[in-house]
Amino acid sequence: MEYEVIRNKPCAKFYYKGNHSHPVRRTVLIIENKPHFIRGYELREGSQVRNFKDAPVKTYTRSRIVKESQLGLNKHRLPGPSTTTLKRLKLLDLLRAGI
Repeated sequence: MEYEVIRNKPCAKFYYKGNHSHPVRRTVLIIENKPHFIRGYELREGSQVRNFKDAPVKTYTRSRIVKESQLGLNKHRLPGPSTTTLKRLKLLDLLRAGI
């Protein structure tokens, strides 16, 4: 079954703490964007990259999207609000940068 991708910044890149021992990088084409979850075609899971036709549709809870401080990226940063690893992109940006 095929779903329609949302129009406004349909690509999302983030680290997700699911059932793994560590956060895993994900790239998703979003089909549904709600306050508590994101649903879409999973194009990348860690080092595994998929074609659009082979990509499964998965749902990601926003509370499990990792903050930068949980990755250890800001060890030498001054204390402040933690920022999320979720980055929303235009489809053209995804094509230019790659998955």
